[in-house]
Amino acid sequence: MSFNSYGGLLFIATVLVIYHVLRTRRQQNSFLLLASFYFYAASSVIFTGLLLGVIAIGYASALKISALHRAERSARWVLACAITVLLILLGFFKYYNFFVESFAATLSVFGLNATFSTLNILLPIGISFYIFQTIGYIVDVARRDVEAERDLIDFSLFVSFFPQLVAGPIERSRNLLQQIKIERARITLGDVQYGTFLIAQGYLKKVVIADNLAPIVDSIFAHETLSAPLIIVGLLLFAIQIYGDFSGYTDIARGLSRLLGFRILLNFNRPYIASSPSNFWRRWHISLSNWFTEYVYFSLGGNRSRTTLRRSSNVMTTMALSGLWHGASANFILWGIYHGVMILLARSISKLIPTAFQRTRLAHILGVAITFLLMIYGWLYFRITEFDQILIYNHALLTVWDGFPAALALLAQGGIFLIFWILVDSLEPYWLDIHAQDIRPRMGLSLYIAGMFFLVLILHAEDPSAFIYFRF
Repeated sequence: MSFNSYGGLLFIATVLVIYHVLRTRRQQNSFLLLASFYFYAASSVIFTGLLLGVIAIGYASALKISALHRAERSARWVLACAITVLLILLGFFKYYNFFVESFAATLSVFGLNATFSTLNILLPIGISFYIFQTIGYIVDVARRDVEAERDLIDFSLFVSFFPQLVAGPIERSRNLLQQIKIERARITLGDVQYGTFLIAQGYLKKVVIADNLAPIVDSIFAHETLSAPLIIVGLLLFAIQIYGDFSGYTDIARGLSRLLGFRILLNFNRPYIASSPSNFWRRWHISLSNWFTEYVYFSLGGNRSRTTLRRSSNVMTTMALSGLWHGASANFILWGIYHGVMILLARSISKLIPTAFQRTRLAHILGVAITFLLMIYGWLYFRITEFDQILIYNHALLTVWDGFPAALALLAQGGIFLIFWILVDSLEPYWLDIHAQDIRPRMGLSLYIAGMFFLVLILHAEDPSAFIYFRF
C-alpha cells in the first residue's frame, strides 16, 4: 500500500476517523498497531513475519541488556548478538547476491573461477529503515540513554508506526517512543494546519513534481546517444525528482503523524541550498545522517581520533557504509565514497581560505553554487548502477559537447516542474517554523494549502510511480 494510491488515501482517512473516536492512549496505541500491521501486510504480506521477528529481537534483547546492566560484559555480549542477528537478516535479504557476486569477481581476478549460486530474493519493503531504528533503540538502552520498554504494544508501535515505517524518517526512541508512552493532548487548530500543510506539500512534491519528471529523466538516461548537455540536464532533473519523491514522502508521513498527535523527526531542510558537502548531509535524509554519525562515526572515534589520517578514515568509512545502506550495488558504495571525498576536500580547502572571507555573503553564495554542482554530479553514481556505464557517462561529460538542442528541449519540458520546486522550497519557511514544528499564522495560509491540493488534482502524473526509497 502506498500513500499515493486510492487505497492508501482511503486507509489514511479511515485511520484518522477511527483514531480520533477512541479516547484512551491504550485504545489508540492498540488500534494504530493493528493499522500499522495491516498497512505493512498490504504492501508485503509475506514479510510481515520478518517485521514481527525484528520487533521480538529488539524487545527481548533490550530487556535482557537492561537486566544485565550490573554485568556490563554480559550486556555487551547480548548487544553484540542482537545487532549481529539484525544485520544478518538485513544482509541476507538485501546484500546476499551482491556479496556472493563480488566475491566471485574477486576470485576471478586471481585466476580462480568459482561458481556460487545466487537466490532470487525479494527485498522486504522498508527493511533498512525498521532494522536501523531497532538497532538504534537497542544501543540507546545499552548506553543507558533510555529505559528498556516493557510494554510490548508500545514498543511494537514504535518499530512499526505506519506513517514512517517503510521510508523513514528513522525514528529515535527518545522521540517517538516517549510520545507513544504518554497521553496525547487534543489536536489543536495549529496541529491540523501544520499537518494538512505538510500533506498537501508532500503530495505536490511527489505526484506533481517527481512523478512528472520521472518519464523525462528515464528518457534521458535511456538515450542511445550521450552528450554532456544531455547528461547534465538529466542529472539536474533527477536531482529534483528524487528530492521531490523522498522529501514528499517524508512530508506526508510527518503531516499524517501530526494529525495523529505525534511529532516525528525532521528529515529534510532545503538541502540544495547547502553551503558545503557537510552542510548538505545535515539537510538531506537527516535521520540517516544522524544515525550514522552517532552509531558509526562516533563509535569509530569521530573527530576525537588523534591523527588526521584516522579522522579522515572515519569519515570515509562512515560515508561508504551509508552509501552501501542505499542498495546492494557497487555504485552506491562509490556514491558514498564520492561524498566522503567531497567532505574531506571541502574541509581541507576551508582551512586555506581566510576566515574573514568565509563570513562574507559572496563566500556563502559561492559555497552554495559549488556545492549544488557537486551534489548534482554525485547523483550520477546513484542513478547509474553499472560501473562500465558510469565510465561511459563520465567520458561523455568530458568529451562530447554537442546535443544542445535536444538537451534544451528536455529542460524546457521539465521547466515548469523545476519552477514548482523552487517556489515550494522557497515558500516553506514563510509558512512554517520547521525546527519548532509550528505553523506561522499568516494571512492566506488556507488559500495556499487549498492551492497546493488544487495543483495536485489537476497536474498529478497520469502514471504515478512507487516512492523511490521504498526499494531501500
